[in-house]
Amino acid sequence: MSKYNYNRIKEFLAKRGRSNIELAEHIGVTEQSVSAWCTNAKQPTVDKLFRIAEFLEAEAGELLTVKKELKVLKGKR
Repeated sequence: MSKYNYNRIKEFLAKRGRSNIELAEHIGVTEQSVSAWCTNAKQPTVDKLFRIAEFLEAEAGELLTVKKELKVLKGKR
């Protein structure tokens, strides 16, 4: 189990007024899987992470870290 209690999937579900059940149905997994993701007991696969982001109208990167920790990468010119 993760040492972190903070969970972005859980946060976005609350912000969007969506439930674990709705997300589970959209992704095609069990509610228990979503619950495990929201408690940091397990993490979704990368393909599921992108489907979760689509459902939550978010960028996949936003679900991985706190927004203030996101950095814009500048390409070499």
